[in-house]
Amino acid sequence: GSLEEFLQNQPWKSLFSFGQNMSAEEARVYRKQQPSGTCQLLDVRQGKEYEQEHLPGAILIPIKELLARLQELDPQKTTLVYSRSGVRSKAACQLLRGHGFHNVYNLKGGIRGWNGLHLSGPEIKGMEFFISGEFDDAFLMAYMMEAGLKKFYLAMVEKVHHQEQKNLLKHMAGFEDGHMAKLLHQYRKVCPVAEQKEDVTAMEGGFDIEMTLDAYGSHIESMEDIIHLGMMFETQAFDLYSRLSRKEKNPQTRDFYLHMANEEKIHLNQLSRELDKILAGQIPGQKDQVD
Repeated sequence: GSLEEFLQNQPWKSLFSFGQNMSAEEARVYRKQQPSGTCQLLDVRQGKEYEQEHLPGAILIPIKELLARLQELDPQKTTLVYSRSGVRSKAACQLLRGHGFHNVYNLKGGIRGWNGLHLSGPEIKGMEFFISGEFDDAFLMAYMMEAGLKKFYLAMVEKVHHQEQKNLLKHMAGFEDGHMAKLLHQYRKVCPVAEQKEDVTAMEGGFDIEMTLDAYGSHIESMEDIIHLGMMFETQAFDLYSRLSRKEKNPQTRDFYLHMANEEKIHLNQLSRELDKILAGQIPGQKDQVD
């Protein structure tokens, strides 16, 4: 089963029945309304293109590998497919429909037409600020990430001047506290007692504020910049939980990771609302300098 063989075996007319498209805005609204896990986002570009930029939560399967890797996708779920400009994704949509995928949509204009959040680099890009060392347990890795996110928000509290800004950052840090508690509860529920690490609650994460400032300090000049950076990190967290859910075989643990991915979407939506307020001049942040 190569792509060429598939095309040769299809009726010629079927090559023109590309089906439904979704604009970037329609896709953004649709994904926002759907619980995580009910819609799979498929990137059919090459690996190097994915590393340069990709959409949060995307599954990378280059189009030339799609037929051989169909089992990695769920034909019962809605599938949103994108490529660079929409050409390869059209062909991928046709291929998927020919193999029993009914709810398939092509992202019109591809990633070039997407003006929302992008990620860059391989799958763990960005997590180096929060996670150091090797982890044989995904729960502990996620716990370290959440602990690092908490430390990031608390470190930013010291850099802003307005009490409203400080309160928002403390509120976001509180979200991470909640996530850490949920992860710890799930970890103790599914991990045998003999294998549990006694000092798990003492872990503070690999987050290094100096390392972060070295990488992003020149871009942190206002509360608006802090929110942009927070959105990037929260998006990375969403991406991580989405990947963990796809790789997890235990149904209960998979549902847990999907729940955590949904929580990250809530965090992102809150940061997005706060950013809109700043841009509208309703709260301070756009021009206020930070230390």
